Amino acid sequence: MKIGKKLSSVFLKYYNVKIKEVVIDHNKFLGSKHNNPKIYKGFSGKLFISPFNMTFDEIDRLMLINFEGDEAYYSIELQIFRIDDNEYPLVILYRKDNLMDIYYTNSKILENREKLIKNLLTNVSFNQPNLIDFKFTVDDLGLDCSLILKDKFDRVIEFNIREHNTDKKLTSMLAPVGVESKNPLYFPIIYLNKFGMVIKNNTEISITIGGMKRIPSEMPVKMNGKHIYLTQYSLNPVICNWNYSDQDELSIFMVGNNSISLTQNNLTYTLFDNNGFIEIEKILGEDKKNNRIYFEFSPAIPNLLALKNNIQLNGKFSCCVNNKKGIFAGEYSISNKGNKISLNLKPTKGWQPFPGQLWLSSYKFTSEIIIQDDKSISFISSWKRI
Repeated sequence: MKIGKKLSSVFLKYYNVKIKEVVIDHNKFLGSKHNNPKIYKGFSGKLFISPFNMTFDEIDRLMLINFEGDEAYYSIELQIFRIDDNEYPLVILYRKDNLMDIYYTNSKILENREKLIKNLLTNVSFNQPNLIDFKFTVDDLGLDCSLILKDKFDRVIEFNIREHNTDKKLTSMLAPVGVESKNPLYFPIIYLNKFGMVIKNNTEISITIGGMKRIPSEMPVKMNGKHIYLTQYSLNPVICNWNYSDQDELSIFMVGNNSISLTQNNLTYTLFDNNGFIEIEKILGEDKKNNRIYFEFSPAIPNLLALKNNIQLNGKFSCCVNNKKGIFAGEYSISNKGNKISLNLKPTKGWQPFPGQLWLSSYKFTSEIIIQDDKSISFISSWKRI
């Protein structure tokens, strides 16, 4: 047993994880498939419906530091928001009893966000102290970050991080989402753009809680060839909630003559005219910092208004962020029986830094579209973790 542990320790010491910004060969994975016009009946008249939505959470930058030796906490997350040209912090203290305590000074931060936090996380408390002292900058030497906060138990939480690495290179990655989100209301896309992990060599780091020093956690393996602390940050996080679970009516969209795109409800659609039937090739959403997330489909999502009865279709999708194509990918299926259409989405391919089941493959989206007539189209959808 001891020999096995030593071998594992040696293996981890020399094992190197390389962060992959792009996982899928976008064009190869999608191929070039098209729907047979024979799947349709009648004529759509340039009309179509969409079962897709995206909402964005606007965080200017964020960092996460993990540590050991405290009886209550194991991690601190610092998020910075820009409101009216001023910066305000939001701090999440991750507790060992699976509770999460959130601290903020400006109530505007929680506008349109409190519900999102409660949906993504569980057992959350919200606290508004008078002061949160923080610093969060990155220069040619790396991260320069600090925090002083008094928690609701009247303990002072403090950390200081200062890197001194002139060869620092930032990358990007899709952040894994843990099992805390057991009943998700959407698929969380947390893309850490301009992403860095704190290099252990030449870094000053200290953590104190209640006046007692805590030990910063270290990654057991090298990341991109460097020994690092389990501390990471993103200077341009792109956070999108894809396909919020819903129970509502779908709108019918009309496309103008010779039009191949349409913007509705904060989404831009790239469309394909398949012998008079409008199909969805691509959906695109954009945040306030002009970050773009888009999904391409192959074959295009068919015109759901005009499908013949007893049609079953399968296809693929690939997610892209800005100029990075193939961040993650998956499959879709569509079936039509009578006036009821079922649409399922299943992410299947992506990257994560640790072995085991791919976190995003545990998500599955199911929906039913019931077409009563040309003016009444009901829509019920949900995500499950399987």
